[in-house]
Amino acid sequence: MHKVPLESLKTNTNYLKSCILYEVLSGKPIFDCYRLFCERNGDDAMGYVDFEYWFYRFYNGDVDFTHERRTEANQKVLSGLPAELLVKITGYVNPEDRGNLRLTSKIFKAIVDMIGVTFKQIIVEWTENFFRLQINENCFDYLIYFGHFIRNGNPADGQEAAFGRFAQVLNHRKLLINRLALKLPFDAFPEKREQLLKCLPHSLGVKSAIIQASADETLTVVYHMKPGVLNGILVTGCPQELAPIFESEHWKQAEETNVVSAQNTSEYFPMFYNFPCFHIRVNSMVLNDLHHLIANVARNPSFQFCMVKAGNVSSWFVEPFPLEERRENDGSVTHRYQIPDSSHYLEIHSGNDSVYTIRRH
Repeated sequence: MHKVPLESLKTNTNYLKSCILYEVLSGKPIFDCYRLFCERNGDDAMGYVDFEYWFYRFYNGDVDFTHERRTEANQKVLSGLPAELLVKITGYVNPEDRGNLRLTSKIFKAIVDMIGVTFKQIIVEWTENFFRLQINENCFDYLIYFGHFIRNGNPADGQEAAFGRFAQVLNHRKLLINRLALKLPFDAFPEKREQLLKCLPHSLGVKSAIIQASADETLTVVYHMKPGVLNGILVTGCPQELAPIFESEHWKQAEETNVVSAQNTSEYFPMFYNFPCFHIRVNSMVLNDLHHLIANVARNPSFQFCMVKAGNVSSWFVEPFPLEERRENDGSVTHRYQIPDSSHYLEIHSGNDSVYTIRRH
């Protein structure tokens, strides 16, 4: 462990200037550079106004450490403007940059927190070899080599930077995300996945959520969301393992819910009878089980739609089932099942790829 007195370095102007020069050479945006500068040297090492002065001086090629900055008494700075005007100016800054602006000073932190921030979408796609963070239309792609994140061939822009970006965009007091999608690897990087989920704030405003993760991780993400805000949610996994989610206020208050699951055989179909929407993929399916599924979802007044994909379909000893058949021009078949004692019916469409869709009308 080094014995360098970090506190004393804060008073060494040449050291601080060299740190700023390092940030300039990194090629990152100035807000990111200032955040990293503060992380390394402390929030009290240098104010943003001074940092900005030296940053752009070095950026423009004037690397003279002996230069003495003279501040005019009547010099105007942005943070000195009236609060009402700062709020109006900040409103024109895009949501991602507001997160950076929030880190520059206590004044801007308070201003940004006063304004509601809405993101169109935040998406995390994570596999064993790849990590992507998408914030609105901006994508940050990382390749993963032996567990290490690398972006654009730069090992310095790694996991810490990726998770830092994710945490930063979520760090708004009045945050609303129209669509949040988290697709995590089920059996890889357990410690890193846990670190990512620690970036979530305690109360997260999300309108629509897609979560592909383990049951425990899905439960963690759902419990971080505000129940009254969440309108739609899609989760993946075994319904028995996801049972606590189905009992939550988040699930009950959401207008649209969906379950995506992969099972070995169609004998697991009864687990889905009570869901309004679901997608099932099975390795093998008995046609009688599909008929039982149709009959039972017909009794579910909240049922809307489901899709079943089967690797292999067995039609041996098929029991009689009341379906009206219509063959389409493309070779697919559409069946109609009249719901007993109701004016509604189910439409079942099946193609040559063993995909069955069931929709309530």
